Amino acid sequence: MIFQWFKRILHLKKAAAPENHGKQEIVDLIDFLWKQIKMPSNNNSLQTKVKAFRELSAAKKIASLPQIYLSIEQHIIEQEKGDRQAIASIRHTIFNEFDSLLKHKSFKLIFAPLKEQELTLCKVFLSEVLEKSSELVGKFNEPRIIQIKKHLETDYDFLTIDLIRERKKLLEFSNEIFLKIKNTLGINAITNIYLVIYKKHFESYHLLDSFTAILNVIPEEILAKDLINFPSKQQMLKMLQKQLLSLEEINERLTEEIIERTKVEEELKYSEHLNTTILETAMDGVILVNSQGIVLNWNKQAENILELKREETIGKSIYSLVPYKLRQELQRSFNNYIQTGSDELINKRVETSVNRKNGTVVYVELTIIAIETKDDYLFNAFFRDITNKKIIDNEIREAKVLAEKSAKAKSVFLSNMSHEIRTPLNVILGLTGILQKSDFTNLQVDKKNLDGIQFSAENLLVLINDILDFSKIEAGKLSLHNTDFNLQELIINISRGFKIKADEKGLDYKMIIDPLLPKFIIGDQLRLNQILINLLGNAIKFTHKGEITIHIKPEKLEEQHITINFSVQDTGVGIPKDKLNTIFESFYQVHKPGKNKIEGTGLGLSISKQLIELQGGELNAQSEPGKGSTFEFSIKYHKSNFISTNLINEGKTTSKNTHNLSGMKVLVVEDNKMNQFFIKQLLSNWEIDTDVAENGKIALKKIENSMYDLILMDMHMPVMDGPETAAIIRQSNNPYISQIPIVACSADVFPESKKKATKSGMNFYLTKPLSEKALEEILFSLKPNNNQKDIDFNKVSENVKNAIPPSKRICDLSFLKETFDNDREVIKSVLQIFTEDTPIDYEKLKLCIKNQEFLTTKETAHKLKSSFKTIGLNNEASILQEIENASRDEIDFTQIEKLFQKLEQSFPKILIEVAQHIRDLNS
Repeated sequence: MIFQWFKRILHLKKAAAPENHGKQEIVDLIDFLWKQIKMPSNNNSLQTKVKAFRELSAAKKIASLPQIYLSIEQHIIEQEKGDRQAIASIRHTIFNEFDSLLKHKSFKLIFAPLKEQELTLCKVFLSEVLEKSSELVGKFNEPRIIQIKKHLETDYDFLTIDLIRERKKLLEFSNEIFLKIKNTLGINAITNIYLVIYKKHFESYHLLDSFTAILNVIPEEILAKDLINFPSKQQMLKMLQKQLLSLEEINERLTEEIIERTKVEEELKYSEHLNTTILETAMDGVILVNSQGIVLNWNKQAENILELKREETIGKSIYSLVPYKLRQELQRSFNNYIQTGSDELINKRVETSVNRKNGTVVYVELTIIAIETKDDYLFNAFFRDITNKKIIDNEIREAKVLAEKSAKAKSVFLSNMSHEIRTPLNVILGLTGILQKSDFTNLQVDKKNLDGIQFSAENLLVLINDILDFSKIEAGKLSLHNTDFNLQELIINISRGFKIKADEKGLDYKMIIDPLLPKFIIGDQLRLNQILINLLGNAIKFTHKGEITIHIKPEKLEEQHITINFSVQDTGVGIPKDKLNTIFESFYQVHKPGKNKIEGTGLGLSISKQLIELQGGELNAQSEPGKGSTFEFSIKYHKSNFISTNLINEGKTTSKNTHNLSGMKVLVVEDNKMNQFFIKQLLSNWEIDTDVAENGKIALKKIENSMYDLILMDMHMPVMDGPETAAIIRQSNNPYISQIPIVACSADVFPESKKKATKSGMNFYLTKPLSEKALEEILFSLKPNNNQKDIDFNKVSENVKNAIPPSKRICDLSFLKETFDNDREVIKSVLQIFTEDTPIDYEKLKLCIKNQEFLTTKETAHKLKSSFKTIGLNNEASILQEIENASRDEIDFTQIEKLFQKLEQSFPKILIEVAQHIRDLNS
């Protein structure tokens, strides 16, 4: 046991011996160098460095040896006033007496020739970058990085190496390392790695003339970042300073070496040209001044930024060219630096502004570097124009403020919306649950529950429309649609729903419609409906007792127009006078959150105001807190020639009004047999004589031989489509033909289709499946014996789409049942035509897609779409619409095939279900 301990102690002493020997040799070297300095006590900074160095551990002494040696050597050179004989003697001593220290590569490279130093420094620098990176990334396994690492670890043979080619190779290695680490850790991490290694080398070797070679292997992307801690500009100044010293040495030699005069002059010219080129091509403005502020140099970029020519500034005081405040700062900084060697403005990056000659202000990023010369101090200013950056920063700050305000408004809006949407949803779900449990014995109660569901659903729709319309108005994309509509019916329907709500709150609801008002007018029915719903909704919402009154009256009558005044009055809480101008702002609410908070989106009045203004009107508000409010507006409308089909008896069904349309003759131009049958059955219920043409070409022949009161024209047909046929009819020389009213029938709901129909000369536009009521209104307006005069067929009737209720089955036959009064035979015939014709068209569509025929695919999909819609296959009709659009736009058939695969999954089930419906109807 004792033997083992003794053996270990001996081993430790042996191991420590070389370390102690190396440490002592370094100390001896420093002692030797210190003796070469004359009056070392005059340099406190160097004394402090040497004292600190002596206290370091052996390992740290080895690492810091290059730095301390070069510092002492530089002091000796300055002491000897540039005479390098003393340095040569010192180095000779080191090679003879301290040769064991040259085994350390970091120390040995100091004594190598300049070119060898440059390559070795670059190589060591990249090795350390790679080593530092592996600490973060882990061991590199990529063959290329391993190859680079091996190359960096191999010693050079300077007798055979091509220095220029090797320098280029090291730069390539650096770029590869940079990209690798950048992709793994990010640009900030790899920049920091290069910066840390650079600073380490800077501390050790910045006194070597070869040190700046390291900049050659730093990637341009890092140098372009212009980091404050990355002293590339200072190094450039150091190079310029050394070149100035070199020029002084050359001038001194000229007196002794007259023979080399020509060569020296050429070198001077080239050096000066190089310096000038560097300064003139610099991206930054550069201004060189002396300690008195006299301008010595002014480069091209300085001319561009400050808009002052070089000849206007050289030899003049810089103080006369800058604002008073900056002038004071410069004078103080120059004086401080000359006296103390430091200042907060010198060697720092600051932002300031300068007034140009024309009075404009330019913002600059300024760095001033001090250069100590033999007789004076020079101050070199580097600056760049950051005016655009300042503008962008200001815009970002303003945008941030706006974004914060917007976020706050949206937060309030979402909070309100969450409540507003849940309220009608809770009513709908609650009443639906009651209806599901009802045995439907008390029809009056069930009717009220259904009314409540409808009213809540309409309120929910209003909320959603608020959001959509607000977005459209803000984007400037909202358009108005002028169509014939029943004004009185609109007011009655709106009031019916709000009267229920008023009754629930114990309020009186009054509706006053002036008897002089026409029943039909031409305008945007949906927008008027939306405005009145917003105003009435607010009136009921903010009224707790009293009454709500809606008053509609004519304000101005003209030959073709009528101006109608609408007012909504309540006895509610009222609005303070100072708030009347702000209630129309988006998301604004008068009543803040609290005990008596009244919910709302804050969009209703804003949207209503903009909708009224779009129609040429103005929304006015009068209010008094505690007494109520009145909202009033007037809109100018076109007069309409429509006469209601329900004038005889509002309560009678359509079937009892058929005698009003009997005797009319209609031509149905339609290629889909199912649609042909559907329309013929619909018209036969009104005792209308019907002819059918399968395309436009046949239709043109028929109108040559027969007189028709109306043409129902499909938009998409083979041989000749609807718009083409309508255009030919309108160009006819026969007035009986050219004036026939034409109704476009299409499954397209896009505005482009409607525009195309109107442009071709069609008078009306109805969407499939056809609305019975809309078609009846058109036919009734065309009936000669209905006392209607001067019909304007260029008025386009409103698109009416029947809402189809949801169904658990694939097919929804509610539209067919409603249209044909639940006539089982007619419905069965429609379904039988579907089972006979649709599979043929379906297989045709399948083949067209397989053969990648865009045109026939589009036409067949369009034809199938209307058949699918008629029996309530809305989902499948939407897929066919997508196929039609994709074919029209000639999108890749891969997408069309994917859409068709969706149909493939449901089509067999559809046929089975239609067959089941037919069996049910038979039974």
